[in-house]
Amino acid sequence: MMTRGIRRRRSAVVAVLSAGALALATGSASAAPTLINVGSPTGVYETTHTRDGKVGVPDLGFGDAIVADCWGRGDNIGNRGNVWYHTLSERYNASTRQELFVEGWTYGAYVDGNAAFHSGAFREC
Repeated sequence: MMTRGIRRRRSAVVAVLSAGALALATGSASAAPTLINVGSPTGVYETTHTRDGKVGVPDLGFGDAIVADCWGRGDNIGNRGNVWYHTLSERYNASTRQELFVEGWTYGAYVDGNAAFHSGAFREC
């Protein structure tokens, strides 16, 4: 009799853990880092506000790329929108062919005209 109660509890625990793992897998899939080619020169900033300054890596140019994992709202530069990409790394394809792993923020309108944002490539931060 007691064995049946233990089995039921084990089954319930396994079901809860399985559901939790499925929820985590679904949530993290939308946060997958995305490679985005840079369409015009842009800097990598500390925050989504230019007043806070850059992170200290060279500016990106046409032919370079970023790896971003989410987007946030910040400064609206030149009335082109307030979307910024949370940048995990910078790939300098056009010049040095190196990749730097410095986190920061890049202005979506300068990176790709906000295309990754509009396509839903990643979620809001």
